[in-house]
Amino acid sequence: SNHDRIHDVAISRGTLPLQPISCFHFVSNFANCVADIDVASAGGFIPFLRMLHAKQGTIVTSNLPYENTISVVDSEIMKSTLHIGDRPIGLFKFLEPLIGEDNYQIYNAERDSKFKKVIRPALSHEVLRAKYEDMRSVGVDLIKRWEERLNSQDNVIRLQEQGLEYSLRVTSKALIGSDTSRNFDFKKFKQHYDVTLSGLFDKQFGLLDAEREKDFQQSLDYFHTTLDKIIKDRKNMNVEPAPVKDFLDILLTENDPDTGGYLTAGYHTTGVAIPFTIFALTQNPRVKVKLQEEIDELLQDRLPTFEDLSKMDYLTQVIKESLRVHPPGTFCARLIKTDSTFPKAEENFKVQADSTVIYCIPLYHENPSYFPNPQKFDPSRFSRENINIKPNTYCPFGFGARISERLAMIDIKMMVCMIVQKFDFELAMKLEDVQMEERFVVMAKNDILIKLKPRRGINT
Repeated sequence: SNHDRIHDVAISRGTLPLQPISCFHFVSNFANCVADIDVASAGGFIPFLRMLHAKQGTIVTSNLPYENTISVVDSEIMKSTLHIGDRPIGLFKFLEPLIGEDNYQIYNAERDSKFKKVIRPALSHEVLRAKYEDMRSVGVDLIKRWEERLNSQDNVIRLQEQGLEYSLRVTSKALIGSDTSRNFDFKKFKQHYDVTLSGLFDKQFGLLDAEREKDFQQSLDYFHTTLDKIIKDRKNMNVEPAPVKDFLDILLTENDPDTGGYLTAGYHTTGVAIPFTIFALTQNPRVKVKLQEEIDELLQDRLPTFEDLSKMDYLTQVIKESLRVHPPGTFCARLIKTDSTFPKAEENFKVQADSTVIYCIPLYHENPSYFPNPQKFDPSRFSRENINIKPNTYCPFGFGARISERLAMIDIKMMVCMIVQKFDFELAMKLEDVQMEERFVVMAKNDILIKLKPRRGINT
């Protein structure tokens, strides 16, 4: 039956990264199929919420992760509540082992505003332009290594592993003015990062057994030791004072211990967006050809400059659509401290004091009311002719001004541009093996393998 088919599709969510399943047009008797779902059987908290919304509509109440949690998929309600209350400390408490007890995820509005004023100069347009060639050299290094593999017939690339290596190196260049490439085991770092992140998220739902708990603690220790060494090495470098202070200089001035947390955030955002974008191009050859044509027309064989990145409209559209399908930010939340109502909700939905309101970003991005035919990978949604996206529905990095968004977009555009300019590529694994893990962040469970083919030269 139709409802059984929809149920099967919803339960298998995650097998095809570019087939987001909307939870807003399921038939009503679908509710009976998911009456007994929990986080473990759903496959994670995001699929759990997806199923609850399929059952209950745009407002869902739950006792997960703790009492009085309300999940909302409604842009008008979001607009009316985003400025109320603070970030709920409890919701992000599970990140403490990774980024510290007093971390930027739990800053209240006043502290967040002060923090942004302090660090904004380190990630300004001018600073990023000044650092651009240093950052680009990381991408050029990766391209050269891929070329060598192409010539030696070792032309299958683990895209997520490589993307995360690029991301850690380029983020280190941008934020702390050093490269992590010397004697650094990126593969090992990624393995420990994966174990740490999945362990953190599953731990809060009681899904870790003793063996996984042990692995988690070992990976967490490795992760902290490694980041501490990167930062310590940079502090001990005899570098000439830069004309502008970089991110680490500013954090040291402010006695902010959380440098590793910022490296971690940048590492994931860029490192995952690049492989998902390249994967999308393997599944959408017309999009790939159109993007190649834009890049070739502007650049011919030369490297992209900082200014070039803003001239390539179709590149921007492709990346924005990729970020819609796989947003690096997955949740926003507010703690509502007093009894209130959702003013835009039907029948003025009542909210108890000390309720946590969650906005699950993937559920906005796959809602056909906001993005028609959401399963389709369609960069033209973001073209100048079409762009009429409803406020508070597209938020790949989270809601509100995100200082790090500028850096992430430069890193992603630069690397995608150079890969598409230099290589042809195709998926080197079965499509059904490209599986998505949706936890606090979205990752490709089995990595994404692509086969490189020669295209044409790039001046390096």
